Amino acid sequence: MPPSEIMPDSLRRTLINSENNKITNPGQLARLKEKLQQAVVSKDKVVRIVHIGDSHIQADMMTRVLRLGLQYRYGNAGRGIVFPFQVAKTNGASDIFSSSNKAWLYGRLSLENSPVRCGVCGYGLQSDASNWALEIGSMPERGDEDAFDMVRLFTGKNSGCINISYNGTEEQEVCMEPKNSFDTAEITLRMKTNSISLSRKSPDSNAFAFYGVSFEKKTASGVLYHSIGVNGAEFASYNSDPLFFEQIGALNADCYIISLGTNEAQKQRLNDNDFGLQVRSMLMNLRRISPDAVFIITTPAPSFLHGVAINPKINTVTEVLTKVSDEEKISLWNFYDIIGGNKGLAMLQTYGLYRPDVLHFNRTGYELQGFMLLSALLKSTL
Repeated sequence: MPPSEIMPDSLRRTLINSENNKITNPGQLARLKEKLQQAVVSKDKVVRIVHIGDSHIQADMMTRVLRLGLQYRYGNAGRGIVFPFQVAKTNGASDIFSSSNKAWLYGRLSLENSPVRCGVCGYGLQSDASNWALEIGSMPERGDEDAFDMVRLFTGKNSGCINISYNGTEEQEVCMEPKNSFDTAEITLRMKTNSISLSRKSPDSNAFAFYGVSFEKKTASGVLYHSIGVNGAEFASYNSDPLFFEQIGALNADCYIISLGTNEAQKQRLNDNDFGLQVRSMLMNLRRISPDAVFIITTPAPSFLHGVAINPKINTVTEVLTKVSDEEKISLWNFYDIIGGNKGLAMLQTYGLYRPDVLHFNRTGYELQGFMLLSALLKSTL
């Protein structure tokens, strides 16, 4: 029997609507609340939320619930940042597809020695071919609701001129100048589409680096929800990648949601002070880029260590994240405590919400987590 049929609706509603399911320091979210309310009445107000995390975020199961829920309430300003994960031979969001006529070199920031530089999505692609083509798009799950007419490209130095084609017959040329160690180009399309294909305008000997593309709507108001997840990532992984911070500023975040800590907890020699410093370092880096943004940190779920027994370090990670959030005067969604800590793990197991490793949730588990955070966020912003 599928997990979604095992968990009673009454239990689901109880967890989502629990009085304990709340975000701390709601006053810090006042600016976000005001911007979201403006999006409802304005024709051109876009609220940009950037959600940063690890493998729990990369698959986009939890964040999909948040994105759709917030866009249903406040308006849909676009799909946000996406990456061609299929071309990079890894998993990604179920509604995003990608392909290429060439094999690309790829890397991710959680690798000790990534073969290529990684950018805003925490991943990177590079091709030395002169005649590559790269297609990426979203499956129209909601008809034209997810169609976009503006894209924001994140590419590498010496990108040169490329073609963007879409809807079969439309084609535009984009030339990017190497003013920085990366190029970001905002391109308005002639009509709405659900996918684009990128290719070289002419043979070029320069290696081409691709870091992601944001699908946006030129005139829409509402929420633009950027989901950035990297398998195996830690706070330190992001902090050690300067290109990530160079590029993420282009997303103009109004709110950062940070969901990390699970992978640090797999290290039983985790140093509390060092971990806290890494959390503060990420906050400092993001504040420097986005001084007016608000922050929400989420704590990891209870889980097993190496699939064998309950991991006590999850509690340690939660305590450090709570301490840092209090001292930095930012908001915290303490999922670990809300679910009952390690005692809640047995309940989640009973209802079949974990995968066999008891570290990752299955789709139903991630969707439950997404609905719980969505409910807590709406309580603080309505």
